[in-house]
Amino acid sequence: DQSASVGHRTGNCRSCAVAPSRRSEAAMSVLSAIPTIDFAPFLVDEGCVAGGSPTASQRRVANEIDTAMRDCGFLYVTGLGISDDDVRSVFGLARDLFERPDEQKAAEMHIKTLTGAGYAPMRSEAINPGRVPDLHDGFLVQSLRHHDQDFRGTPAGFKEVVSAFWGKAEQAARRFNIACALALGLPTSELDFFTKVLERADMSVLRLNHYPPCDFVPGDTDGASAGGAIRTGEHTDFGLFTFLFLDGEAPGLQVKKAREGGALKVVPDGKGAWLDAPGRGGSVAIVNSGALLAQLTNDRWQATAHRVVVPDAEQAAVHRYSLPYFTFPDSGALIQAHPSFVPEGEEPHYAPTTAEDYFRMRFQAIQAGPARGAPPPG
Repeated sequence: DQSASVGHRTGNCRSCAVAPSRRSEAAMSVLSAIPTIDFAPFLVDEGCVAGGSPTASQRRVANEIDTAMRDCGFLYVTGLGISDDDVRSVFGLARDLFERPDEQKAAEMHIKTLTGAGYAPMRSEAINPGRVPDLHDGFLVQSLRHHDQDFRGTPAGFKEVVSAFWGKAEQAARRFNIACALALGLPTSELDFFTKVLERADMSVLRLNHYPPCDFVPGDTDGASAGGAIRTGEHTDFGLFTFLFLDGEAPGLQVKKAREGGALKVVPDGKGAWLDAPGRGGSVAIVNSGALLAQLTNDRWQATAHRVVVPDAEQAAVHRYSLPYFTFPDSGALIQAHPSFVPEGEEPHYAPTTAEDYFRMRFQAIQAGPARGAPPPG
């Protein structure tokens, strides 16, 4: 019914009236379910960050990370060395970048290639191949030390701001790698196990995501059905881990706890509880583990499934923004589980691969096309 659809979209229907309060209750619930960790001890050039023995504070934080990764696979992290103003500046440019007609964006900006950077148009990706294409567009930035990137069509100052943000995120990722090695119980002499696969950061990606207003269809865009369009389909991230910054609360992100399994095969089958994971704004990042971290740890830390739905008519009516920094191993890095994570007499869960080969395989699978439910041109 068209009038019902309009009512849901604008929030002027009885069934939508209670959604905001329910969302607030769910947000409070998940804030207690997902731990918060202050990473500040790893920003100081001392202890294991400086090549020595870990400080007591670093060991405490590492233990908290291990507990969170084993149970949730998601955690809120403060103290990454990125300021509220840093995040606010990128989101300001994102609004200027995205809130233009789709045709104008596609005409003025460089369209990304399979593994390259640039603009990803609306509905050009289906990160869960079982669903129709995702309801978002985006702009991808790679390391400018290793890639020539075309920034035509972006707002004034865009390249400079995202480059500065990239640098801070890369520095935080290197230190987070050290913390992960400590959290996993590796000896001081091997705390560079993860940093050795991230010497260049040539495959890491900073992505600006834009979710424009859309229809709210109960039982469909809220993720209740298996095949409908949602803002981002069910998936696990490809790399080591992701720092995700949200523009305010930005409702819609839902996660599954790592201990529920499903590291690499994620389908909307209704198994396991989806938890709402609201943003906390500013420089508080939501951090989650990725598929290659699962491989390097032989599933001691599993990749964590998540998605972005349209939770209610109120959120369907607004622009939503997110800013993930995907920490990915170097292109030629060998991805092979550390021996200490493989029980004696057993084989690793995963065959060795390179980061580049794995990335290409996963990325080819998410490209949307007419056979996958993309709308026809025109």
